[in-house]
Amino acid sequence: MTNIRLLRNLPNKKLKIGYLLLIAGCWQSTILLAQNNSISACDMPSKNCLTWVSTELGNVKPNSMYWYNLKLMQLDSLMIIKEFKLLKHELSAFNDKENLKLPAVFATHLNIYLAKLYLIDGNREQAVILLKLSLADLQQLNQSFYSPMRMINIANLMLNLNQYEKSLALLERIETEFENSRDLYLKLELHGNLGHAHRLLKNYNNALVHYKKSLQFAIKLGGEQQIANLHNHVGKMYKATDQIDLAELSFINALTYAEKDARDSTINQAKINLAFFYFQQLELEKAQKLIKGMDASKIEPHQRKKWKAIHRALNAGQQIVSAGSDEVQ
Repeated sequence: MTNIRLLRNLPNKKLKIGYLLLIAGCWQSTILLAQNNSISACDMPSKNCLTWVSTELGNVKPNSMYWYNLKLMQLDSLMIIKEFKLLKHELSAFNDKENLKLPAVFATHLNIYLAKLYLIDGNREQAVILLKLSLADLQQLNQSFYSPMRMINIANLMLNLNQYEKSLALLERIETEFENSRDLYLKLELHGNLGHAHRLLKNYNNALVHYKKSLQFAIKLGGEQQIANLHNHVGKMYKATDQIDLAELSFINALTYAEKDARDSTINQAKINLAFFYFQQLELEKAQKLIKGMDASKIEPHQRKKWKAIHRALNAGQQIVSAGSDEVQ
């Protein structure tokens, strides 16, 4: 009841919407879109959403509820499109979060972003501490304010904590409960995480089914980076199930959409994945062409390990068994 009274007493419409979004646990634009048709660019985290939010943040009062929700949309977009340097920069403003009196839900999401960055940087021990803390916080909040998107976030944290069976059971429950949902982004995230869960449990055929479903929702939403990323996942599952021709086509499709996204990080990731595929198929000329055509100065730190492994192996004529990280994000 305390939360409802606070919502009624907030002084203006944007603050009421902002507070509702913080406790609702949905993608932040879901309710905002009903109030403002001009932000259709934010129907999912994306580079277009990032552009709109960055402008809007300059037009609202800092540290208001609406501002915090815009900030979450900005940080979510940076994470999804893998702009990790910019994400670290934005998070650095909250280094003293214990003394900043941040909204509890916002602080929890900061911990999740930090944990994901620790995983990307290879600091799993520190990441696990924050992941466990965030998981407990979200589970407690969900007891008061149930949200399917928050449940998906909880399942994703479980995957990062190697709780694969528990995550899968939770995701399958959400799939049943929200089978008829028209929320495209909810469906994209749900099936993407179901794909992750099945992949980590080595249920590759099931993973393929869910990644393909997630891909279809990404195509409907129109986010090139997400489409490229999901084509990569589909390609890996085709390869894992010995459907080599379809795997190659998926990796090529990933590169096509990465080039539409027109950002070095997306293009380089697609090239690395395609080169890795060609190397494993002993199509060394094709792999060499992709790797040599990349500007080493534009390769992101999280991509460098795999790129170097392929580059060295090509030069030495060695087979690559695995290279780089395949963490859930």
